[in-house]
Amino acid sequence: MILLYLLLGFVTAFLGYLPPSILNITASKIRLQRNKTAAKQFVLGVVLVVAIQLFVAFIIVSYLNKAPVLLGTLKKISIVVFVLISSFFIYKGLKTQNTRYKKSIKNSFFLGLSLSLINMFAIPFFIVGYSYYHSKGYIMDDKISLIIYTMGTALGVYMALTGYVFLADKYQYKLLEKVKYFNLFIGGAAGVVACYSLIILYF
Repeated sequence: MILLYLLLGFVTAFLGYLPPSILNITASKIRLQRNKTAAKQFVLGVVLVVAIQLFVAFIIVSYLNKAPVLLGTLKKISIVVFVLISSFFIYKGLKTQNTRYKKSIKNSFFLGLSLSLINMFAIPFFIVGYSYYHSKGYIMDDKISLIIYTMGTALGVYMALTGYVFLADKYQYKLLEKVKYFNLFIGGAAGVVACYSLIILYF
């Protein structure tokens, strides 16, 4: 059963974080701008927050549901944050030339923590996945099961993001000339998230 819980967490997280997003594109971007070590520090920051998000999601979700005002406030704050992120990266994308990018992100681990922390879709995503497996009887509702499932989830996120780092490492000379498109993609993705959140919140 332990292997099953680990596998379920791994597969769910790996598939959820495999499509291009702010997190994995940023991991690639850090690899291009700095080095593999900095990119892996970013990934570890993301994984740490993901593990915490999953582990505490089942505790805080009940309180958030009982406090709609607080939940609404958090959603509004997240929209503002994503708008700021979108504006920043789009500006960087339009400003960056097709040359080797010299400026680097100083604290990759902290950036990973920050971007993962404001990912408002993470907790609902993990809750839906865990609830589905529990309803089907694939996983038990106890602390040990949750810990093992969390470990599998953390491993899945790590593998998905390091896959992007590996690709950036392998094709770095081709991708270095396209750094500005990474910025524009991140900015556009953040803008889409902000618009979607705004629609969900007010319509």
